[in-house]
Amino acid sequence: MLSKKKLIPILLVAVLLIIGTAIVKDKDSGTTVAASPNKVSVKTYEVNPVEKNSTYTYKASLEATEEGTVSSKVSGKVIQVMFENGQVVSQGAPLVKLDDQDILNNIASSESKLKSLEISLEKNQLNIENAQRSYDRTKYLFDQGAVPKVDLEAAETTLKSAQIDLESTKANINSAQIDLNNLKNSLDNTTITAPVSGVMDSKSVELGLFANVGAALGKVKNISPINAVIEVGQDDLSSVKVGQAAKVKVGTKEYDGAVKTIEASADPNVRVFKCKIEVPNQEQSLKPGMYANVDITSNQKAEMLVVPTDALGGTPGNYSVFVNEEGIARKHVVSIGEITEGYVEIKSGLSKGDSVIITNVNTLQDGDEVTVVKE
Repeated sequence: MLSKKKLIPILLVAVLLIIGTAIVKDKDSGTTVAASPNKVSVKTYEVNPVEKNSTYTYKASLEATEEGTVSSKVSGKVIQVMFENGQVVSQGAPLVKLDDQDILNNIASSESKLKSLEISLEKNQLNIENAQRSYDRTKYLFDQGAVPKVDLEAAETTLKSAQIDLESTKANINSAQIDLNNLKNSLDNTTITAPVSGVMDSKSVELGLFANVGAALGKVKNISPINAVIEVGQDDLSSVKVGQAAKVKVGTKEYDGAVKTIEASADPNVRVFKCKIEVPNQEQSLKPGMYANVDITSNQKAEMLVVPTDALGGTPGNYSVFVNEEGIARKHVVSIGEITEGYVEIKSGLSKGDSVIITNVNTLQDGDEVTVVKE
């Protein structure tokens, strides 16, 4: 068995031999470098621009295509509320009921008055017939010299008075009929209905509330279809046309839409034109007030850089790729655009002609040596 004194020199020699094998003398330069690890075999893709139709992206806010205010045409106490926020209603659907007892009492009184006037009208018509016959008889006798002129004048006065009474009664009947019709309209208006079809919102009514004429009790918003409103700068306006297809993105979901309207004049402060993108929204999953992104693709061509999606590493908002720079893998932080059919648009971080690594991306480190292999 070796003693401790003899064992130590042997171990030192072994360590030096191991270190010596890891150090290589550079005969040309006279310097020493550490031995290189094995190179990583990779495949690459040369970045070159491709043509695509220009796509313009805008921030948007969703708005109802139609909006109506629920309000009363008569004043009265609320005795029934028949809606809640978020409820889908059709135009004309009853929403609020007002107390109508006073109006019913007034209708009964008005109908009674009208009936009395109609009886008076019948009497006036009889009176005028009698007065007319009396005048005709007196006129005949006067012409024969059988009665004095004063009798003819008296008969004429009676006839005119009967005619005045008849016209006055007719006028009173007409006025009473108008009043009765107005009361019946008021009775109809004690049931407040939806002005348009849509979804109820902004409810501000409850039982026992006294509703004044014109006071807003809620709103009805038509959201099927719904509008995504964008602002287009004057430089981009020529690329947006009414009827043009658009993609509306809300969160992770995408909806088909089309340009519905473009304002004729720009906002004088910021020089932008408001445009409305109509989205069918049949399931009514989109709501007014939501934020969205709108992509509008024009017929104008533009160049973009793309790489296979296999080259992409990192996480959303922090993407990167590796570029083969003379046998060394260099990490490039990139921003991306559209992803289509296995390729991703690179908006920044790469240049034309870059050799992007598309294999072993998840195991590569910045600075690793690589060797390119082909299919």
